[in-house]
Amino acid sequence: FFFFQAEDGIRDAQESRGLGDVYKRQTMKRADDTGTNIGCAITYQCVKTTAQIYPSQQLLENSATTISRLLTSEHNNLKYLGINALISIVQVNPKYAMEHQLVIVDCLESTDETLKRETLELLYRITNGGNVDAIVDKLIIHLKASADPHFKKELVNKIISLSERFAPSQE
Repeated sequence: FFFFQAEDGIRDAQESRGLGDVYKRQTMKRADDTGTNIGCAITYQCVKTTAQIYPSQQLLENSATTISRLLTSEHNNLKYLGINALISIVQVNPKYAMEHQLVIVDCLESTDETLKRETLELLYRITNGGNVDAIVDKLIIHLKASADPHFKKELVNKIISLSERFAPSQE
């Protein structure tokens, strides 16, 4: 349901604004207030949809606030949803990850491998010239610790990509 609405709104600022108003006033607030797994799932889908429609600053702010509730959950599955939702909205504006830096680092220390991998993906996507060294260091730490050859290959590709993207210019 949400995805089809987002598809209608993606191309049109007016339709996206109307859809955003509905999410802001109704769906996201009601789902988030329930505190149940289904409420969290609906909230997650709202945040993912928010990242797909024509950008609304207020809606993105609300999404970032909602994500913080998922990220601070005691349950790794909800933290995973929070990290995954954050990946969606940082593609629109990377600043939203900055307010969650400490939680992101905590997720890297989790014993849940899936959560760690998704967190490394988030770090890769928020890399910029100011944090590239720290993020590459984190990727290398996890590369050394991993026994999974497929995951190691993925990490090596990310490290190479970041090295190429942020290498000093030869000019």
